[in-house]
Amino acid sequence: MRMKRETRLSTAGKNIFTGLFLLSFLLMGALAGTTSAEESKNLRIATPFWEGQTNEDGTGLFFEIVKKVYEPDGIQITYEFVPWKRAQKMVSQGDADAMLSVWKEHADEEGQIIPKYPMFVEYTAALFLKGKFPEWKGIESLSGKEVVWLRGYDYHTTPGIKDIKFNWSEVDDYDQAWGMIDRSRVDIYVDALIDLDNYIRDHKMDMEKKYRLEILRGENAYVAFTNTDRSKKLAQLFDERIMELYRSGELKKLYEKWNVRYFPAGWEK
Repeated sequence: MRMKRETRLSTAGKNIFTGLFLLSFLLMGALAGTTSAEESKNLRIATPFWEGQTNEDGTGLFFEIVKKVYEPDGIQITYEFVPWKRAQKMVSQGDADAMLSVWKEHADEEGQIIPKYPMFVEYTAALFLKGKFPEWKGIESLSGKEVVWLRGYDYHTTPGIKDIKFNWSEVDDYDQAWGMIDRSRVDIYVDALIDLDNYIRDHKMDMEKKYRLEILRGENAYVAFTNTDRSKKLAQLFDERIMELYRSGELKKLYEKWNVRYFPAGWEK
């Protein structure tokens, strides 16, 4: 009798345990589904801080472009400011979903996914004192010269520029680079045209009498995603929406709002 009773109790206990296990499993599944749904509606961006492009308050040209692309679909943008190489690592490892203004060459090196169309056409430019180069010959003018740029930009590895032999050094901020030009410690300061334009405008630099600015090369810059199936859908959605913004003229208005030169070549093709 006792053995049977113990057996009945054991069976009941097993039934209770099984029921609790199934309930726990279902709850965990529901929570996981909720988390998955929340993640699918959130785009985590890792990016350096670029004034006027990725401002700390979430404004700026780049942030506003991705918001115009994704927020109509209910996808919210969150962002974390980190150095460029840290952003690359985060996206490649899946700790962030995307990073901004990435050249195809760099995305390919990291195994990242990019859309067909760019978010921006990034022009690299050279700044120098007037009279320094009476006959400017484009990238070839870098040959044998002392050149400076911001730390981590690695312009010596980019197409065209990497084929020229010159001495280069790095600095930590724009003021240092401009100061080295003023004191003739270097011949040329190389930077993104958008950043040079911003500095010239904000600091009212005398471009008429003292400085000269020349474009070296242009490169399409993309939103680069971590390599997942979801990212492929996000890239496809980007292509659809960026072309809608381009055709409607809204993309141009965003550029004008942030005082950025608008070059439509990246979307005309």
